[in-house]
Amino acid sequence: MMNKWVLERGKSLDVKGDRIMAKKLFAFLGIGDYKSVEYYFQNKKEGYKTEYIQEAITKLLNEQDLNVTVFVTAEARKKHWEPENNKGLESRLKKLNINCKAVNIPDGKANDDVWKIFTSVYSEIEFNDEIYVDVTHSLRNIPIIFMSVLNYAKVTKNCTIKGIFYGAYEAKENERAPIYDLTLFDQIGEWSSGVEQLLTTGECEMFCSTVEKTLDPLLREAKGKDELIKLVKKCSKLIKEFYTDLKLVRGKSVLEDGRKLYQVLCEIKALNTEKHITMQPFFHILERVENQVAFFQNENLIENILECVKLCKKFGQYQQAYTFLRENIINYVCINTGLDWKKEDPDRLKAEELIGKLYMRKIKKVQIEVSEDIKSILENGEDFICDDAIELFGELIEFRNDLDHAQFRMINPSKDKITCKLDSFIERFEKYYISK
Repeated sequence: MMNKWVLERGKSLDVKGDRIMAKKLFAFLGIGDYKSVEYYFQNKKEGYKTEYIQEAITKLLNEQDLNVTVFVTAEARKKHWEPENNKGLESRLKKLNINCKAVNIPDGKANDDVWKIFTSVYSEIEFNDEIYVDVTHSLRNIPIIFMSVLNYAKVTKNCTIKGIFYGAYEAKENERAPIYDLTLFDQIGEWSSGVEQLLTTGECEMFCSTVEKTLDPLLREAKGKDELIKLVKKCSKLIKEFYTDLKLVRGKSVLEDGRKLYQVLCEIKALNTEKHITMQPFFHILERVENQVAFFQNENLIENILECVKLCKKFGQYQQAYTFLRENIINYVCINTGLDWKKEDPDRLKAEELIGKLYMRKIKKVQIEVSEDIKSILENGEDFICDDAIELFGELIEFRNDLDHAQFRMINPSKDKITCKLDSFIERFEKYYISK
């Protein structure tokens, strides 16, 4: 039977040859005179007494197969990693059976040192690594360099930041010093990147996965009792539903999920208080989402779908925009002729036939027969829709059909015309169907 993993050049591989993710702690070692203290994570009672915060974090994390990489200057190596008395950090970690190593870095005083540090740290990151970071002894510009490396490696090597820690010796009380968890500050950056992608492209996966990653530990810590965190989690699911509805042109669902999303965002704003100080930056990000879907506060079918058309255009979803706009004209016809816009058969089919016949008769000047159902509707008057609005429907159909048939038709407008014409169609729709 084949082993689950094999070793190749010191790297763990699965049976397919893909690298298995490794868990690593990256830390910096300074040259100060460290004093022994009992370090502890703020949300846990258990502590560990040592001069070295790196040792305490390693012990308290209790992660199986954790690899510790300590970045040291020549002076830090001599004083704290492998001192002459052999009681430095290296010997401490090895006594705990921790796989550890030191990596030399310059002291950062010269301009070129910055890039040498960047390269040294980046070289220690491999694909799919899960990384914990100790920034306790990272002096001067090192924290900025280090976070830049990690953000870069998230993209280039698909690494994950599991935790960012700072051992606050200066905050000790009764010989116990807290370890601050700064991971949320990294996640603020991920939320910001995710929401920017969401609001400019409509892609929701990055944002929603980041929200889940942030909220799950907070919800566990609150034992599932924090209503605001649960509401934000619900909001994340609705964001995914709404923006997927747009992408897949789900007309009925986009109305339902969009209105629910706006309502939940309003509830979050109402519940937001200073007691949730750690969540404050995230609420400001959610306000940007609220601004984008604020049109749902007015529950008007025609106007709501038109705003969805504009969103699709903003996201570059032109086929979706044309389809929504075409169907919104059918919505308008249904509403103004007493037909039920929610029923495809027979109501929406009648509305499509009605405006199609009007287009042929009034715009194309072709005399055609109409069914008795359509005649009875028209007997009540045709003034609910003007000729310009009917003409818009006919023009729109040509573009929509070309997109739906992937250009495999005789009439196929250019890409530039498809994208530019949409602005005109939206403007004319507002004029003939909303502002009339």
